[in-house]
Amino acid sequence: MAAVYGMSPMISALRVNPSKSTSPIYLIPRFPEKQKGKERDWRVPVEAPSQLWLLHVGNAFEVRHEHGNLDIQIQAAACSYQWFNFSKLFGYDWQKRKLDPAIMNVKGGTELLPHLVQVSIKLDSDYNCQECEVKAMKKWKKSSDFPATNPAFSGKKNKYLYAATTLGSRKTLPCFPFDTVVKLDLDSDSAQTWTAASRRFIGEPIFVPKGDGEDDGYLLVVEYAVSMNRCYLVILNPKRIGSDNALVSRIEIPSHLNFPLGFHGFWAAN
Repeated sequence: MAAVYGMSPMISALRVNPSKSTSPIYLIPRFPEKQKGKERDWRVPVEAPSQLWLLHVGNAFEVRHEHGNLDIQIQAAACSYQWFNFSKLFGYDWQKRKLDPAIMNVKGGTELLPHLVQVSIKLDSDYNCQECEVKAMKKWKKSSDFPATNPAFSGKKNKYLYAATTLGSRKTLPCFPFDTVVKLDLDSDSAQTWTAASRRFIGEPIFVPKGDGEDDGYLLVVEYAVSMNRCYLVILNPKRIGSDNALVSRIEIPSHLNFPLGFHGFWAAN
């Protein structure tokens, strides 16, 4: 009711069930007319064996086998129920209009914080769940969110995944806000990073395709300079992340257009 009356953000109306050891994942068929004769009730969720809040999805795709079985892979950012504060998202107190990201740097291990995970769901030929598994990305276990991939590969098997993250080297606020872009090679299980300057934080990386290659394009990232109270649009070359020449350009944004941390975006070709 507090959300309805404007006394708290609408997202604060959501509730989680900490007594339940699993998390529901709903699979919705995109082409239900093709599923006729199948017995699965799509209203029944797949129960993931973990207490996680799935924050953002970077990509998801399916692999169908000759015998009709289906493997679904979901690459996402997830966090614990304890970390996600519905009333003070990203540390912003909307009533006092103050940002204190310290609230997002909880103690108790990185598994509580936002981190990259891979969800694997195996379905039989009648779309009944045979197995569901949740694993953290092996190579990158630091606090991360806003996973992204080349939109041309959305819904297809991808090699690269990008995300906003932190190296965890700051004495204060080690896990949030983010100051680094990580590029994960899912085939070789390797990671490369680009990090903003001191006292500068970043938001969601957005991929802009340029050619046919999966990492052929640009990454757009909004960078916030704390001491100057200014925003910049940072353009990175995805192929060069991990090297000294990854930065293509940094464009100062007019002061009246400063973007708050946590905003989302997408690239529209037209």
